Amino acid sequence: MAIERLSSMIQSIISTEILMCDTIGIIKPDQAFFAKNSDRSPNEPQVNEFYASADHPAKSRLRATYLTIKQVKHTHAHLLSRPTWLWGGEMGVNEFGVCIGNEAVFTKGKYARTGLTGMDLVRLGLERGGDAREALEVIIRLLEEYGQGGNSGFDHKFFYDNSFLIMDRAQLFILETAGREWVYKQLPSASISNRLTIGTDGDVYSRGEAYDFRKTHFEPLYSHFSGSAHRLKQTSACLATANNVADLMKALRVHREDVSNPLTQGSVASPCMHAGGLVGDHTTASMIVELGEQIQVWLTGSSTACISLFKPWVFGREVSPPVLLPGSPNAEAYWFEREAFHRRAIGHTLPAEFYQERDALEAGWISVSASDMTGGFIELGKSVIEEEAAFYERWSELLEGLPRGRRGFLRYWQKKNNALGKLRVS
Repeated sequence: MAIERLSSMIQSIISTEILMCDTIGIIKPDQAFFAKNSDRSPNEPQVNEFYASADHPAKSRLRATYLTIKQVKHTHAHLLSRPTWLWGGEMGVNEFGVCIGNEAVFTKGKYARTGLTGMDLVRLGLERGGDAREALEVIIRLLEEYGQGGNSGFDHKFFYDNSFLIMDRAQLFILETAGREWVYKQLPSASISNRLTIGTDGDVYSRGEAYDFRKTHFEPLYSHFSGSAHRLKQTSACLATANNVADLMKALRVHREDVSNPLTQGSVASPCMHAGGLVGDHTTASMIVELGEQIQVWLTGSSTACISLFKPWVFGREVSPPVLLPGSPNAEAYWFEREAFHRRAIGHTLPAEFYQERDALEAGWISVSASDMTGGFIELGKSVIEEEAAFYERWSELLEGLPRGRRGFLRYWQKKNNALGKLRVS
């Protein structure tokens, strides 16, 4: 009976939406890179919003997802990838080149029922941090003052603690937390996933002296069955070899070796995560930031990184899809429009020609963006959206004749499609 209960618990953990992600940060002498996949409920839209810098009245207040906190006098311009029902974001970059991504981590303590969510802390760090260290200090200060907590699940309630990768052109920090306790470590490059990693080797501890943070707070069951060890190994492999945006696109599209076709099988242990069967999480948005002379961002604005296209946007340029202003109905509509193709593609085996055309489109955009950072880049942005639309329209017509996957896998997605709404995925 004990084995049966353990088996039931394991299946529940794997199939539950436990909000898994992977984040990569690399600093080189002349440039730096940030990359992240956001893995959440397959039905949760995520939008890319640009927030202009702003001045705020003295003693004003700010409403985050669950708490009202003190506002600061000035907030920085930033691009935020935000699940639509939350105030905070999964990942983003601000006008100073500060990039932040967060991960759910599973700890032994009791999670707080309210507080600042990990996504709130990402946004607050971007709004208030002029460099990576200042953003780190902002998050730590807010964590200590307000605590972290609150439901972060879309389809059902789910609670966890958080870790963060915080970087700019010159500095990179890993911050891991357990309740209001924390530890951070500075590194030249790193990747993080859904597990604590810092033991006695941290730089600074909330307790004031070193102790084995990981051993003290690590929760083994959720951490193991989240597949985070496998994903961390896969993303860490690119740290020494990734030299450009194209390399990071490949890193975010990696599937575990035993995944023959990710569109016909779920995989919790792949950085490009696919829901289905017992797997409840899915890559819902992806972002790559290149910090060079300018801040260049590459965004899918859609789920399923392996069949999405990374579109370019230069920070500070004209706001256009997939980047839109807060409150724009077109932001969520853009995600749903791309999702329509992805839902039709689920269960199929796409031919090599699909991926070759995907790579060729992105290679062309990378080439143009590298050679023309002036006004012509705005025109590139407009043509990219047109080329993307044509690409998906053509392949939508070709899907009907392609092989289909297992019935059980397809039943999972039919339930998700029904919940999302037939009009959104038809």
